[in-house]
Amino acid sequence: MPLVLEEYGAIVVLAKYVTQKKDGGVFYFRRRLPEDVKRYYPQQSKRGELYFSLKTRSLKEAVKKAHRLASEQDALWESLRTGMVDVGPETISAATALLEAYGLRPGQYREFEKHYIEPDRFLDDLHFQAGVLSSEDQTPDWKNRLPLVYREAANLFYGAKKPVFLSQALNEFQALKGEDPNIKPGSNRAKVVSDFISLCGDLPIDQYTREHANLFRDHLLERGNKTTTVRRRINDIRPIFNTILREYELEDRGIFDAIRIPKFGHDTEDRHPFSDQELKLIQSVCLQIDDDIRQVIGLLSDSGMRVAEAIGLRTQDVFLSEPNPFVRLRPHETRSLKTKGSERDVPLVGAALWAVEHAMKQSKDGFLFPRYIDFKSTPPKHKATHASNAFNKWIRGLSISDKHNKSSHSFRHSVQDRLREAEVPEEIRNAICGWQTRGVGAHYGKGFSIKLLAEHMQKIVNRDLFA
Repeated sequence: MPLVLEEYGAIVVLAKYVTQKKDGGVFYFRRRLPEDVKRYYPQQSKRGELYFSLKTRSLKEAVKKAHRLASEQDALWESLRTGMVDVGPETISAATALLEAYGLRPGQYREFEKHYIEPDRFLDDLHFQAGVLSSEDQTPDWKNRLPLVYREAANLFYGAKKPVFLSQALNEFQALKGEDPNIKPGSNRAKVVSDFISLCGDLPIDQYTREHANLFRDHLLERGNKTTTVRRRINDIRPIFNTILREYELEDRGIFDAIRIPKFGHDTEDRHPFSDQELKLIQSVCLQIDDDIRQVIGLLSDSGMRVAEAIGLRTQDVFLSEPNPFVRLRPHETRSLKTKGSERDVPLVGAALWAVEHAMKQSKDGFLFPRYIDFKSTPPKHKATHASNAFNKWIRGLSISDKHNKSSHSFRHSVQDRLREAEVPEEIRNAICGWQTRGVGAHYGKGFSIKLLAEHMQKIVNRDLFA
């Protein structure tokens, strides 16, 4: 009978495949063998089930182990049923599960060899699967007659390196880096890897070649991606290879290093900044309409923030009662930030201060702009692309020159130009907009005070609209 893991009123969560001989004792794994795979388990076929110790007295730990073992066994049994011939992640998982069924681990032959013993039960079953019924049948190539999963299990036991497939490398990379695969940039990286695997296959990570990398570049270009986008996609996947190959002490041939992209940057359409008159028009109309869409646009126009940074603001990120009001940009479960340098405090002046003061009155569930938060997701997700499209459509409906080369991102360009015209030092401009300042000294100290940043931002405020 399955053990109860948790109870929530009428809801009971059962621990599948886990049993215990006595209270407080070690937990055991117990699972019935399907009829069509029993012949692969001659030692357990009489009992009709797999039954062995999980070597833990913790129910939660036992459940984790049992779930992993059951998943590996499912892969094993599927491969045995279908006669799969390609070695992939499922094959290796199946081979690992097969070793587990015999109480063995990859590379464990060294322990047996040290004590001059052999894993007799495992060897007997290998002979059985290869049709070795007598010493005469044990020819030098007898292992080649093994079913694929048994052959891989034997290879792993006798010291073959366990291959790391790209799909697994992605998971390990994100775990090492603490990168959440459900939010950007983790979700973007996962999409790039999925696209690469669909084109080149899920191979052991050290088996990919420069040819695969160039094929992926050509694939991205043929799909109509801009050359800068192709470079970004390559930069998403390259660190996985660099990190995992180093972690597993595998040869790194640098297949993604210095990939040449024909006519790189020639297809880029620069976003133009708004003129002072256009900014005055945009801000004055925002003041008149005074809804959440115009509030975000007002915030962008006098802060230099990115769209995702603005719409992801929480009420706890707002500090209006300070002598110099500001918002604090930090990554959270709903919205990450583009770079480490994007974490910053942004002073609120002019249209940005007006926008946040008004938005605070209609905030919901802790978010400043709830219209652009998807509360149905867990955790909630921001809708930056949706917001950008809405902002751009509205802006281009105004009397603005060269409007097809201007968008909500143009506000960042405009803030930089206005600060530059006001002779604000580059380091201050970078601190406001979240760009990294070069040089070792830039990484020392606490940075600029919000008072100093606010004083410089006041230089670009439209005094006709905001006294």
